[in-house]
Amino acid sequence: ERKELTSGSSWHAAGNLFALTGPNNAAALQKYTIELYPELERESGQDCGYHPTGGLTLVRTEAEREAIDVAVTRGKRLGIEAHWISFEEAKTLCPLLETEPLIAILYEATKGHCDPASVTHAYAKAARQMGATIYRETPVVETLSLPNGGWQVVTPSGTIDCEYLVNAAGLWGREVAALAGIRLPLMPVEHHYLVTESIPEIEALDQRIVTVGDKESGCYARQEGQGLLLGAYERTCTHWAEDATPQDFDHELLPDDLGRMEENFARATEVLPVLGRVGIKRVINGPMIFSPDLGPLLGPYPGLSNYFCACGVMTGFNQGGGIGKVLSEWIIEGEPSLDVSFWDVARFGDWAGKAYTRARTKYFYEHRMDTVYPGEEFDAGRPVRTTPVYDDLKAEGAVFGSSFGLESPLWYAGAGEAAADDPSFHRTNWHRAVGEECRAVRENAGLFEISTFGKIAVTGEGSADWLDRMLANRIPRQPGRSVLSPMLSEKGRLIGDFSVTCLAGDRYLLLGSGAMQLIHLRHFAAHLPERGVVIENLTDRLTGLMIAGPASREILSDLVEADLSNEAFPFLSARVMDVGLAPNVIVARVSFTGELGYELYCRADYQRTLFRSLREAGRNRGLRLAGGRAMMSLRLEKAFPAWGLELSSDCGAFEPGLGRFVKLDKDDFVGRQAALLQKQAGAKEKLKLFKVDSEDADAVGGEAILLDGEVVGYVTSGGYGHVVSESLALGYVSPEALSNGGAFAVEILGKARPAEVSPGPVFDPRGERLRS
Repeated sequence: ERKELTSGSSWHAAGNLFALTGPNNAAALQKYTIELYPELERESGQDCGYHPTGGLTLVRTEAEREAIDVAVTRGKRLGIEAHWISFEEAKTLCPLLETEPLIAILYEATKGHCDPASVTHAYAKAARQMGATIYRETPVVETLSLPNGGWQVVTPSGTIDCEYLVNAAGLWGREVAALAGIRLPLMPVEHHYLVTESIPEIEALDQRIVTVGDKESGCYARQEGQGLLLGAYERTCTHWAEDATPQDFDHELLPDDLGRMEENFARATEVLPVLGRVGIKRVINGPMIFSPDLGPLLGPYPGLSNYFCACGVMTGFNQGGGIGKVLSEWIIEGEPSLDVSFWDVARFGDWAGKAYTRARTKYFYEHRMDTVYPGEEFDAGRPVRTTPVYDDLKAEGAVFGSSFGLESPLWYAGAGEAAADDPSFHRTNWHRAVGEECRAVRENAGLFEISTFGKIAVTGEGSADWLDRMLANRIPRQPGRSVLSPMLSEKGRLIGDFSVTCLAGDRYLLLGSGAMQLIHLRHFAAHLPERGVVIENLTDRLTGLMIAGPASREILSDLVEADLSNEAFPFLSARVMDVGLAPNVIVARVSFTGELGYELYCRADYQRTLFRSLREAGRNRGLRLAGGRAMMSLRLEKAFPAWGLELSSDCGAFEPGLGRFVKLDKDDFVGRQAALLQKQAGAKEKLKLFKVDSEDADAVGGEAILLDGEVVGYVTSGGYGHVVSESLALGYVSPEALSNGGAFAVEILGKARPAEVSPGPVFDPRGERLRS
């Protein structure tokens, strides 16, 4: 907001409300926001113009239907009511509807709309009643950090001292960030909607019609007065104020350009023919400000004390209550009650510059209502960051994904195959190639590019003691030894999962999720002592390769002088050694594939040399290039949990089976007391591997797990086990469901597929190959 309440983009927002979305925690926060409105009305005494009408999603293609089946099964975990209805039922809810172009219609009870201006004033009134002060007509001219970690907010009317500062400046989020010396990846986009004149069919009704969403036209519609409000995500995105939002922009609109909406409007009239007959009362073209993935930028900004962000909120009246909830928890309790890493401001690094932000916001705006497939990657704004072997891998048919802006090979197309994804809700064009890569790893060896892993160095005379306090496992004190260790929050939530290697007496290397690197560094910085410990992010400086499979020791032995026998270099060991012509390579005996394997980390300028040396040594030993999708299939056969899927701050260490790495008998560590209570109480959910009787589609994550038809859990990740020839799914299930007997099923694309709990990994259950 600026100057007056609702100025900026609030006053011209459409106010649509819906809960069914992804990821699941985003749906939870949207549901929370919607359910807050009746309470807000009671508390403030101010009407919010809240209309819980329910809503329809119109489906014209089979792919859209499958996408909605996936969304519906995910929503069951949260109790979001959504189901398919007949065309006749739909017409009773929206008599304006023409169903001839449709194949199906979904009804979602949570949908509706609110009046944005009324909601804004209701929040303000309730806040004032609880003691808050709102300063209107008060621009911020400076934000000054204080030695005690607090802030001064300087205005022409005076200076406000505060312990915490939250940048929720909407269209001016970039400008407010610049006052603190930081840059946020945000860019405003123009967005049209129109309001029709009164429609006789609506005037004749004694109730409001439901909201309507039509992905094929890119349009949404709801009742406004006695007419319709019709909004469109135009296929031509138009950015506005790319360099800076004007300081004098207020309750203003941008010039109309209905030509950009023409295609959307024409398709919308196919399902709402009345649009072709009714007049237009007014046209709204206003700016909204987005991040590169259109998600909010939330949480503490890395490197700044007590500086929080709440910027780039695309659907503010659909998400605002939930965002306020998690930010309040973050500030007051030190952490949010839900994992919101998918919206964390730290998910972007300095690589997300203006050109990247422009390209990504353009693509995702223009394709806002497209069907999104499992594992789908988007080319816009790429590549930003590449490894030294990028061109070598591309020449070998690599198809890349992007993680924290870095290109990473997902799979390798064979001769005559298109080196491109053709995504689907069923088994895809990469299914065969990934299967061959998996079998090569199990039978001989695979070579993976793993530079996306996070790599953090901890050094100094106090490094071992400090790590022992920060991490739940015992930290190795002997050089060359490694351990696997969870990292817990004060409340015992899982906020990291590392392999920790002692390289020397006071030098450690932590390997973890690359996408979480800034979040982890932020946490470490908050607990760093004044002296004795130095944290350094080596993720960009060290590149990585992994060789895994029964032939990997033989291949690597050709390139090193060290003894790689199991006795001299056992599992969870690490050494710094020359590998071929590449000097000072960190070689760690770990492997996420479940095979004998080695991760190798070297300076970026040596990666190509190391890569070519490994390929030459493996040429006659069956070595094959393998990508991230093969790695994920192989780890699924081993039931290894993965960060961001099975592992997140939504759980502690005991639910996913990491309790053996939590040493409650060692000296105090962060989260110890909470973990002790968790262990005493017992896990509320347990992670289990399921073998699923599927046809040509596998679970991908979020699907409901059923026991005798009732929801008792949810899938965290799934896929095909190419070596065991089984469709597999990892998921959390209530302990009661595991002990009660009955028939399990996993709901895939709207069908309950029979499933069987596996007692352990389906491949090498005793882990002999990993330690061979």
